[in-house]
Amino acid sequence: MDLNNWTKTIAEQRWPILPETLVEVRDACARHSDLINFTYLANLCLSDPFLLLDLFRVVGNSRALQRNESIPAVEPTLLLMGLEAVVTRFNRLEALEAAPGKLDAEVYEAVGDWMGRSRVAALLVKEWLSIMGDLKVEDCFVSALLYNLPGCIYMIQRNSLPDKPLLQEMSEVFDADYAKILAAFIKAMPLPAGFNQLLGPGAPSKRRQLLKLAIATANSLEHGVTRSTWLVGVDTAAKLINCTPELAYQSVVHAVLNVARHPHVAGYTFPARALLLLPTESKKMEMKKAAALSSGDQLENAIRESIRFLANDLKFERVLYYHYEHDGHLLKLRYQVGVPSESPLRKLPLELEPGSFFGVFTSKPQSFHAPAAVRQQLTRRYDDEFFRHVGDQEFALMTLFGGQKLSGVFYVDNAVSGRSIDDTTYHRFKDLVTRLTMMPQ
Repeated sequence: MDLNNWTKTIAEQRWPILPETLVEVRDACARHSDLINFTYLANLCLSDPFLLLDLFRVVGNSRALQRNESIPAVEPTLLLMGLEAVVTRFNRLEALEAAPGKLDAEVYEAVGDWMGRSRVAALLVKEWLSIMGDLKVEDCFVSALLYNLPGCIYMIQRNSLPDKPLLQEMSEVFDADYAKILAAFIKAMPLPAGFNQLLGPGAPSKRRQLLKLAIATANSLEHGVTRSTWLVGVDTAAKLINCTPELAYQSVVHAVLNVARHPHVAGYTFPARALLLLPTESKKMEMKKAAALSSGDQLENAIRESIRFLANDLKFERVLYYHYEHDGHLLKLRYQVGVPSESPLRKLPLELEPGSFFGVFTSKPQSFHAPAAVRQQLTRRYDDEFFRHVGDQEFALMTLFGGQKLSGVFYVDNAVSGRSIDDTTYHRFKDLVTRLTMMPQ
């Protein structure tokens, strides 16, 4: 499916808002003009991502906003539009409702769930920024609210649940990273260009990092919060805002419960269902004990959990983690999945001699995807014993660094089936290892 055609198609429509929000909007707009409260209307916009989308589309073409690449605050935007324009526009809104064959109940619930995750992410980044002492939170708040909207519209249009994780399926369907889908969505609607500054590529900053960590945390609640790969995101946020991991973790709990207590649709309670799977009090004590482990122990636990994720969730048929031995200046296999007991790979040290493949590869933090053709070139270029034993299939590699210090190398492939490694899976592999680099080492 062509991304530009899709975004153009959805931009030609005006999208409905949640039924409960519509009732409140119409009630507010039906009052005498002296009694219409813009603060109340602004809070309604911040409770329903689709209503927020409808508002920002009004000012999306503003030359001043495009030039300054800023995100306007919601209440001032309503004031600038004026009472009559706001009432006229909001009175023409329609409700998003389930209808068999058009928007099935299970799809409607899933849309509500993903909107609820957006609300959780918005409240979470707001709380984390507040802990850090940053009082400018609304731009990150509204960015988090709008992040999942392309996915919600995708499900509404298709009237079906995704076969894979929603954002992953969209990336595969449009053959583009979700960041590119967001950028096309922002341009087509249009929305203020400032959203690209926070959600698109650009120079890293604490605010951007916290926003993306909040979104990732909220979107992956159902994957199991006891996983170290999930907790790494919360721990990283804690380091960025200089607070304890427990405080950053409690912010997640508060955000999820806040959304569940004010449900504009049943799906807003779904993140809380994942919350019910959080550890009991006895488990929490165990978590605190684990948090007190040495940095090296924490990293080892995270590496082992990452290997399970690569094998079980990303379905790599062979996963190897080579640990860097400083004294011998070489890599030794520490953990593996899918390597037969008789394989020479189990005992083969990887020398890091100057000019060797791994000597070059481990010289800096980097990743490498080698399709079959590239794999053959490597064999010809490097007379490396590793390539003689690992096979001819394509593979992916990524170094694990802590600061400027090499910790090890991850290797993945599909040695049994020879299945290729698609771009989405490769990017998820890179993202996982990148999260590990954020841990203390």
